[in-house]
Amino acid sequence: MFEKTFCSSPWFHLRLTYDGSYESCRWATNPDRTSKFQTQTLMQYYNSDQMQNLRQQLLSGESPAHCKTCYYEESFGKLNGRVRQLTKSAIDVGNFDLTARSSPHYESFKYSLDHDGLADMAPVDLQIELGNTCNSACIMCIPEASSRLEADYHKLNKINPTLFLKPVSYKSWSQDPKLVDRLVQELIAIPNLRYIHFLGGETLYDESFYKICEQLIQNDVSKNIIVGTTTNGTIYNDRIQRFIENFKQFHLGISMESVTELNDYIRWPGKIDKILHTTSKFLQLRDNNPGLYISLRITPNVFSVSEIDKLFVYMLENQVIAESCNILYSPAHLRMELIPEDIRSEVKHKLKTLIDYYELSKESVVNIRRTDQINQVTANVILDYYQFICDYVVPTDAEQSRLDLVDFLKAFETIRNNSILDYAPRYQEFLRHYGY
Repeated sequence: MFEKTFCSSPWFHLRLTYDGSYESCRWATNPDRTSKFQTQTLMQYYNSDQMQNLRQQLLSGESPAHCKTCYYEESFGKLNGRVRQLTKSAIDVGNFDLTARSSPHYESFKYSLDHDGLADMAPVDLQIELGNTCNSACIMCIPEASSRLEADYHKLNKINPTLFLKPVSYKSWSQDPKLVDRLVQELIAIPNLRYIHFLGGETLYDESFYKICEQLIQNDVSKNIIVGTTTNGTIYNDRIQRFIENFKQFHLGISMESVTELNDYIRWPGKIDKILHTTSKFLQLRDNNPGLYISLRITPNVFSVSEIDKLFVYMLENQVIAESCNILYSPAHLRMELIPEDIRSEVKHKLKTLIDYYELSKESVVNIRRTDQINQVTANVILDYYQFICDYVVPTDAEQSRLDLVDFLKAFETIRNNSILDYAPRYQEFLRHYGY
């Protein structure tokens, strides 16, 4: 039972969100986000009642509700956050009992079991979200993560208040220089800190991102830390060169959903030609900097899945790691599972053709950042999505969700003066059927 529910993440990881709230995990959505960085340090939250309760649940063989995303993805055999975190603890779900006992974290699990969920370790893997300053307004994003989308939502709420809740404005914690300085001091104090992933908004626009990295360099702790961040690919900033040279590694994820103009509609108002040009510049930078790892971060939706094969070919041909985000489930009307059966059949055929052409097969990869494993990592992601497309069950709420999809698109297009059919004409019959 434990091999299907247990996750080691709460023993070494936590997430700091846009407004300073804490989350137990980068993939989870906690029911309670009242804990704030403004009043609680990283270490205080790490051993808070919420985190202790979560560890106790996992040690008891329970399936915490806010872990449902990983459990759902795993039901299709897709690599997910739980499996990734177990790998960091040297635990193999296929040989759970033996590898759990030999895990370097095993004694810490036992300690927590004997001390009501208290941990004797420190978080060494952090996700830090700096705010929502962003020049993009992706249709599947949330206002909390994009200032541009937040502005759009005020208009969209007036058009359709049911689908577009009025956004709640907030001040990001990183706008307070004292909190930024305090974070740096807390990071320096964490023993054996290994990985920090920064998110925005658009981190390459956020000065607090550069300030934090620079202070870690100045305090002579950067050489042991891997830094990661995600960008929308609309800008190139050569300041990253200094970070590549001073951190142990630098992981740059570029968000992209298609290599065609469909990306322009989904990740509006970015232009795919510019994004591909920016990506090529980063790839050139990688050629002379072995510490730079570049991936394309994808979150396929009901439209982009129809062209996902082209995106995978780009990755394979350019030796770019495919880094799959969660299977999109919110907004519910953008889920891949809503595609009509004829398009689903086409996607299966295109992916199967790609798999056969490149002779792809699935193999276990422990370290997805090894340069000699890039295409294998991408092959695994391709095969995961192919299996998902083949196996998923159409949701019971599919008909209502498709009606909501049309209302959702029409609202966006009212303020953007565009049409999805100019970018995805294959969907005309499908969308017209639901009132587009």
